[in-house]
This record gives sequence, C-alpha cells and structure tokens, in this order.
Amino acid sequence: MTAIKNKFINSEIWSLTIGGAFQRANVYKIDVLEKDKKDFKFMLKGYIDNTIVPSYNKGNISDDVHIENIKNVQQYSSNFDKLLINGQFNFGVSQKLLNLYLKYLWCLDIIPEPPHFPVDRIIQEKLKYKPLIAWTKIQRSEKYMSIVNFARTKINPKDEFSASLSILELNLFSRRND
Repeated sequence: MTAIKNKFINSEIWSLTIGGAFQRANVYKIDVLEKDKKDFKFMLKGYIDNTIVPSYNKGNISDDVHIENIKNVQQYSSNFDKLLINGQFNFGVSQKLLNLYLKYLWCLDIIPEPPHFPVDRIIQEKLKYKPLIAWTKIQRSEKYMSIVNFARTKINPKDEFSASLSILELNLFSRRND
C-alpha cells in the first residue's frame, strides 16, 4: 500500500475508533473547544501508535500485559484532565478505544490477532452474558475480565467461526444485523 493510502486508511480507522469509544461515554467536559479535542485526539493516537501498538506486533500478548496497556491508555488520558470528565477515561472507555483500534489493525493485517475484543453492550447480548454491564461505566479490570472469561467458554478451536476470542467476536459482530 502506498504511503498516502496507508495514511488515509489509518486516519479513517482512527475516526471509527474514536467514534466507537466516545459515542456513548460523554468523555469531554462541557465547553471544551473543538481545537482542544482535535489536539487531544492527535496526541492520544500518537501515544497509542508509538507506545502501545508496537508491543502487539509480535502477537501472543498475555491478559496481564493487555490489561496493563489498557491502564496505560487510561493513565495517559489523565494528562488531559482539564478536558475530560473525571479527569481521565475510565477503564471501560480505555478498553473500548484500545481494543477497537487493535481489531481494525488486525483486520487490515497490520498486527497479529489481538488478545481481546472491544467489550460493549452488543457483544454482551450476543454472548448472552448476564447481567449486562454498561461498558461506559466499567471502572476496573475485573468486570471487563468477567466478560472476556465468559466469552472464552464459547471458544471452540475446531470451529473456524469461534476459534479464538477475536474471531468469535468478529463473527458475532458481523451477524449483529441478522
């Protein structure tokens, strides 16, 4: 892919990632200027691309490392406390942001398969996870991991549609409009 095509695609997936992670989460304080939001998203993308994503290039990321990376995104967001409600992202927004971005990069064959998937209401409903947890309200990794571990019970390595967490979620997501 040429550099200009790559830049365009990366910009588009970042826009989709931000939209998916921020859409229901009310992350910004009232009266934050659009320029400040734009600058924040630029810095956040740079941080994730340069600091977090490289650790996924080799694949086989453990749960513990992935959770730490989600927490690192959360901690990084605290540098922009003047813009963000509660001074930083909560764990739920951080996981959605990172997991969604990794999912797009994986689907474009930029990185190997990520360890988890974006946790939201739709995937919980598709998995028949009860009780539903509002992903925008998740404060700690334990609730998030309860959903991920529940999804692991649905994995069947012999079935191409549920061979791993990422593939399972991709198939459930693809069928969400059925």
